[in-house]
Amino acid sequence: MLRAALNNALVLTSLASTSLLGLPCLAAGVTAEVSDVATLTPNTPHRFFTGGFREPGFIIFDGDSGKMEGSIPAGYIANLAIAPDNSQFYVAETYWAHGARGKRDDMVTIYDAKTLNLVKEIMLPGRALVSRKQNFDINAAGSRAYVYIMLPVASVVWVDLKKQSVGGTVEIPGCAQVFPWGEQGFSSLCGDGSLASVTVPASGPAKVTHTKPFFDANSDPIFDDGFVDRATGKAIFFSYTGLVYEAKLGPESTISAPWSIQKAAGYAAAGTGVQELAWRPGGAQLAAFHKASGKLFVLMHPGNFWTHKHGGTEVWVLDTKTHALVSRFPLRAVPSSGLGDDAIPYYMNIGVSQDAKPLLYLLNDQGNDVVMDATTGEQLRKIEFAAGNNISVPGY
Repeated sequence: MLRAALNNALVLTSLASTSLLGLPCLAAGVTAEVSDVATLTPNTPHRFFTGGFREPGFIIFDGDSGKMEGSIPAGYIANLAIAPDNSQFYVAETYWAHGARGKRDDMVTIYDAKTLNLVKEIMLPGRALVSRKQNFDINAAGSRAYVYIMLPVASVVWVDLKKQSVGGTVEIPGCAQVFPWGEQGFSSLCGDGSLASVTVPASGPAKVTHTKPFFDANSDPIFDDGFVDRATGKAIFFSYTGLVYEAKLGPESTISAPWSIQKAAGYAAAGTGVQELAWRPGGAQLAAFHKASGKLFVLMHPGNFWTHKHGGTEVWVLDTKTHALVSRFPLRAVPSSGLGDDAIPYYMNIGVSQDAKPLLYLLNDQGNDVVMDATTGEQLRKIEFAAGNNISVPGY
C-alpha cells in the first residue's frame, strides 16, 4: 500500500511538473474544460418562472422545450415580479444572519434580467412570511412595488422602483394581499368580506376606501390566490364553493354579482355541506387567466366542502365574457399524490402564457410537472427540475 501511494505521488508530481513547463498533461483525445459566463436572451412569451415556498430561488424555464434556462437566488418564502419591459427581476425575500436565527433582513432585491447580476438591495421594515403570491407585486408601469407586511399591524410598504428606495407604509388593519391598479393604487381582501382600495400619492396621506362585504369568510371564504390585470384593474376572485367574483379595481372599486363555475358546466352550484360531493376548485395556485381571450383556466376536483387544498384532476376552461364552460382537460394520473390515493394527480399550480398560442404550465407536488396546449389540452412535454408553489409569466 505504501509503495502504491508513493508511485501515485510520483505520477502526480510528474504531471504537475509537465504542466508547469507549459506542456499538455491531458490524455489524448481529452479536451480541457473552458469556463464562461452565459447570459439570458430577452423574455419570450413562453418563458416561465417557478419557485417561492421552501425553494432557494426561482427557476427559469423555456416552455417550448421544458428545459431549465437559469435561476434567480432568493431567501425565505420569496416572491417574484417581472418588470413590464422585461429588463429586471424583483424578489421580495428574507434572510437571517445565522440561517434560521440572528439578525433578520427583509428586502426587495433587484436583478438584471440578462446577466442575473445583483443590481440593488432595498431594505424593508418587515415582510409577511406567508407563502402567497400576492404578498408582493408591482404596478403596470413598473414604477412601484407593494409588499404586504405585519408591522405593527397589517400594512403595505410601497417601494419607489425608480429611486430604488422605500416610499412609505400604509396600514390596512384586517386586510391582506396586494392587487395593484393604476399608477398609485392597490386593493386588498379583508376579513369582514369587503375589499379595501388604497390610493397612495407620491406625498401626503393615503386614501383608503372599502366596498360593502361581498363574501362571508365563515361560510364561503375567498381564495387569496385571485389575480388582477394591473393595466386595466380587472380582477377575478374565487370562493371555496366555486363562485367567481369579477371586480373593477380603483379608488372606488366595484364588484359584480358572482357566477358559478359548476353552473357554467351544466351542474348545480356547489354548496357548503361537508358531505356534499361536487366538482370544486382547489390548489395552491388554482387558476390562470389569459387576458386577450378572456379565458379562465381552473384546477377542479371532485370533493366535499373544505377540500380547497386539493389540487386539480381536471382543468376547466371558462369564458369570462359568456360565463360558459369551453373545455375540460382531464389530467393524467401520477405515481403519488401525497394524499393517500396513488391514482389521483392533484396538480396544485397552474399558469398560462399570454401570447396568441398559449401554453399551460402545471406543477404537481411530486415533481410531475407538465406543459400543455391551452387550446387542445394536449400534454406536450414534461418540465425538468420544476419546484415551488408559484408560477410567473412575462406580460401578465
